This record gives sequence, structure tokens and C-alpha cells, in this order.
Amino acid sequence: MVLLLAPIAIAIVWVGGRMFSALIAFTSIVLVFEWTRIVDRTEFSTAFYVLSFTAISSIFLAAGGSYELAYATTIAGGLVSAVSEKLKGRPYQWPIIGIAYLIIPCIAFVWIRNGPETGRSLTLLLLVAVWATDIGAYGFGKLIGGPLMAPSISPGKTWAGAFGGILTAMTCCSLIALLASENWPVWIMALIGISLSIATIVGDFAESALKRYFGIKDSGGFIPGHGGLLDRLDGLLFATVALALVLFIYSVM
Repeated sequence: MVLLLAPIAIAIVWVGGRMFSALIAFTSIVLVFEWTRIVDRTEFSTAFYVLSFTAISSIFLAAGGSYELAYATTIAGGLVSAVSEKLKGRPYQWPIIGIAYLIIPCIAFVWIRNGPETGRSLTLLLLVAVWATDIGAYGFGKLIGGPLMAPSISPGKTWAGAFGGILTAMTCCSLIALLASENWPVWIMALIGISLSIATIVGDFAESALKRYFGIKDSGGFIPGHGGLLDRLDGLLFATVALALVLFIYSVM
């Protein structure tokens, strides 16, 4: 099923427009569902409805170019959800963390794709870097093995796998720079590949730590045999924010 979903996602990213915004909105709802299921131990909590409405509203505002209003809506939704949880005597910090962890990266993803000149290319670059990291980490980890990075958090991840993932992402991004029509400097793309790869690895560990904290194995069963959607997109969420920060800093310099 993963092999089927990936080409569909790439095609929608390539086309962009309303179909792309709808895909990100749908993805955000599934991510929020899995998140609240983890932290609230229930499938349809108040936080789920508030954060889902917040996610959809913010993403479509961002799709229309109203990024400041999108982020303001996101913050407001997080505060409403946090107050609701506080009044119920439940931990109020998780909705706020969920906003930062799930919805802000979705808005950033829309912002990157909607770039008028290089949005499509940068979005595909982002996906390639994340997937190359995952593939390289798995391959090098299986081939070399060696010391584990953090066995208490994720017992299967090795240092060899991490460096292999970074090397693979750097190589793929460098090749894209050579083949793309945007005339991107190879060394800059190599550095971006390294940065996005590190962010992907950190995101993977962050989700592993979250699941271990709450004592669960998978975030959900959205993808049969592969766990939840959050299990598959954990690295992409962090890498998206990393690329958005790089692009924002570059735009204001």
C-alpha cells in the first residue's frame, strides 16, 4: 500500500492547486486523530474536533496565501483546546504541542509548495531528502550494524544507519542540483540534504520517544502492516519545518 500511496502523493504534489490543499487537509485530520488517540487515550475527544477544525481552517487559509491569519488561527485553536483540557482536569500542554508538531508543519508544507517559482521543485527535493534518509538508514543499518544510537528510545537505529541516511540524502540532493533547471549550486544542495536528513532523523526519534512515553507500538492502523500515518510522516514533519526555516531566513537576508 505504501508503494501505491507514494506515486499518488507525488502526482498531487506535482499538480498542486486545490487537490494538493485537500490532500494536506485530509492528512492533517488523520495526524490529529492519531495524536489525540495517543495522548487522550480516546478516539474522538474534544481536542480532536477543535484541532481538526483548526487544521482544516489554517491549511485552506494558507492555500489562499493568508499565512499570518493561518498561524493566528492555529494559535487560537491551540489555546481553545488547551483551556478545554484544563477545565476537564486533563494535561493541557498536549494540544499546544500537537499544534506545533502537526499543524504548523502542514502549513509550512503548503507555503513551500506554493512558492511561485521553485515551489514544486523544492517540495520534491524535500520528499527525496526524507525518503533517501529512510532508505539509506535502513540499508546501511542492515549492512553494517554496529552501536545503537539511543536504545532506550528506538532500539533498532544504529549510528551507521544514521550516517548512511545522511550520506544518501546528501548524494541525492546533489544529483538533483546537477539535473534540475533551477541552476542550484551543488554544495548548497548538499548542505540542505544533510540538514533535512538530520531533521528527519530527529523527527523519527521524537515520535519514537512519544510512543514510548505513552506505551504504544504504533500511532494507528491507517496503513495496514505499516502502522499509522504519523509513523510514516514523523521525519517529514520535522524536515518540512527545517526547510521552511532555511527558506524564510534566505528570503529576509
